[in-house]
Amino acid sequence: MASFGARAMSLFGRAASPEEEHDTATFEAMAQSAPESLGFDSTMLSETPIVFPSMVTLNPMEPPMSVDSLALDANEAKLQEKKGLVGSTGIVYDTRMMLHRVPVGDHPERPERIAKIFDLLEQHGLVARMVRVPAREALRSEVELVHESHLWSDFERLVALPPEELAAYNEALDKSASLYLNSYSTLSARISCGSVIEISDWVITGKVRNGLAVVRPPGHHAEPQSGTGFCLFNNVAVAAQSMLERFKEGPHRVQRIMIVDWDVHHGNGTQKAFWNNKDVLYVSLHRYENGTFYPCTHYGNYDQVGGPGALGTSLNIPWPCKGMGDADYMCAFQKCIMPVAYEYAPDLVIVSAGFDAALGDQLGECCVTPAGYAHMTHQLAALANGRMVVALEGGYNLTSISNSALAVAQTLLGEAPPMLAPQVCSSAAASTVETVIRVQAPYWDCLAATLPYMPCAPPKALEIDPRAAMAVQRSSTMWERYNMVNLPAKGPHQAPFAPNQILCSRSVMSADVSVLVLYVHDNGPLHYRDPYQQNAPGDPSTFVVESTCLVADWAAERGFAYVDFNTLAMFPARNWESSNQIAAVVPQDTPQEQSVFEQLQHTWANFVSLSPAKHIVLIGQGTGCKATMRLVSDAKTQRRVTAVVQVMGYNPVPHMYKPRALKQWYYDHSLVLCPNHHPFCVLGEHLGTSYRPGCVVQSGEANAEALLWTDKARILDFIAQQLDDAADARRVE
Repeated sequence: MASFGARAMSLFGRAASPEEEHDTATFEAMAQSAPESLGFDSTMLSETPIVFPSMVTLNPMEPPMSVDSLALDANEAKLQEKKGLVGSTGIVYDTRMMLHRVPVGDHPERPERIAKIFDLLEQHGLVARMVRVPAREALRSEVELVHESHLWSDFERLVALPPEELAAYNEALDKSASLYLNSYSTLSARISCGSVIEISDWVITGKVRNGLAVVRPPGHHAEPQSGTGFCLFNNVAVAAQSMLERFKEGPHRVQRIMIVDWDVHHGNGTQKAFWNNKDVLYVSLHRYENGTFYPCTHYGNYDQVGGPGALGTSLNIPWPCKGMGDADYMCAFQKCIMPVAYEYAPDLVIVSAGFDAALGDQLGECCVTPAGYAHMTHQLAALANGRMVVALEGGYNLTSISNSALAVAQTLLGEAPPMLAPQVCSSAAASTVETVIRVQAPYWDCLAATLPYMPCAPPKALEIDPRAAMAVQRSSTMWERYNMVNLPAKGPHQAPFAPNQILCSRSVMSADVSVLVLYVHDNGPLHYRDPYQQNAPGDPSTFVVESTCLVADWAAERGFAYVDFNTLAMFPARNWESSNQIAAVVPQDTPQEQSVFEQLQHTWANFVSLSPAKHIVLIGQGTGCKATMRLVSDAKTQRRVTAVVQVMGYNPVPHMYKPRALKQWYYDHSLVLCPNHHPFCVLGEHLGTSYRPGCVVQSGEANAEALLWTDKARILDFIAQQLDDAADARRVE
């Protein structure tokens, strides 16, 4: 898969817009015409290393600071105190961070990002209302609180290379780590990291109530041993660890820090830095898509909860699709993040504020508005006595990031967040948050209290797979009603529940059987009854609704042989939509899919194909549809099959990717029944001329789990017609 940097360049590899040309021209003009106000000499724009005349060092053990920063610290701080601004909101920003830029061409992580934000804050008068916190470089000893010592040396060695060698190295660096360097990258990275440390110190010591760090390069992808994903040093992680080390004792004691990462990408570096550290609660909301979205690992999944010594302190909310918006983030905050935050009671909140989930960002493709970011900021400001630092991470649409940062800054200054329009979270968000709550409940009392059952983590000897219990119960019921028996399962996948996974009627091998029905289905949806409502005596509080008996009754009435194959997955009863992307569906679990297909192949080869039945009817339902499609894609299988019925849940419609003749056959002999709100039908894809998805029919029923009941007549009529046509064809032959 292409690196993040390569994919980003493919999106931004175009001529600059007039607005972007203006931003770049403004930056160049500032550097050339007013070097003193910028804090660096204009010759720094070249790739030749130089000495910074505007840098002074008061103490060899202290980090260097710019002349402008010293003047600010000595003069403006007193003026701000006279104006009564102390105790308000701090802001840190230094134009030297703009020196880090791609040597050749364009790149989404460009210097104009921070300039655009700062300019907009100035235009709205916010900078004048804030306390200017002096920027500084991070010390090596501070960076090495999180990063391995070689990382500092490696970066310094690379940026000292001649420009030609560094440019050549950048090509490999982009492919391997989605990173670029120029001669001033480490300077910018030290200032970016040091600025977040400094403003965190000001917040902890009470010089300001909260703070905004307009910094770059970003940091949350930088891992302890490496820089990656546009990030050199992990600004937020280093700042958090520095505060824990610096304020272990005393009046400003810091024992617990909460990091909230709302960047659209998972902060793999920050999570790794504190994986086994209970003093830091790391919360990340990010686009995940089953690990296919950058950084393209499963490390950001909901089941990644922290190391053995810090279980529950990594809290991941992995969005399954693009298009997530304000209501989705509010759902996560109100149902999960804020309850955990109050239970954790942090002494400091640091926000990794990437704005690439903002509406308009081409990389994130999500829909969070400035008002949405303001509301998240407002909720977090209620924690830690208001001590909060917001540090910029990603975000690559200049308009989106500047407007979002403006809304956050206004909220930090005490303005009420803008009113949100009436809205409801998407089904994708609701299901994701529900899953996160279940996974995190064993570690947080506030989440456990919301569940209809008590979470537990029993010893392995006591664990019982509920699917196994359900399979045993089904096996017993099918024996009592239809005299169906178990078929053996295949190989390593048979334990622990496969012995009751595949059932068949005794007529499968009967010489006089004419039709065999193979029904491939999943478990029905799990339902809960309110335990506080009046139920009939003996009613279970939890139950599963299945349609197995409906198919079995029909087969038994007509004297058909019957094979019942249970995938043991849960039926996809919900439409997985995001706020603006109805086509978004959750990627299925590939290992589970492969296991199901292997079992189905084994059942076909050793039992179904050996039956003397003249006609075989395949019925797939829910997660069974894809396995059924893969089975019938084999030409040898297809010759034995008379009809294929696919009863979809809200899962992707499987396609036939075989030669045209087989696709045509599938279209002529299939009925693909979709619930009314299925994305495939809503978007009109079923109206195309392609034969690949089969003959798709949109049902009038929106409830996917009721589809087999409501459209029973349509399904049975189709099967009867296919059987009649096949019989007629045999007579002609």
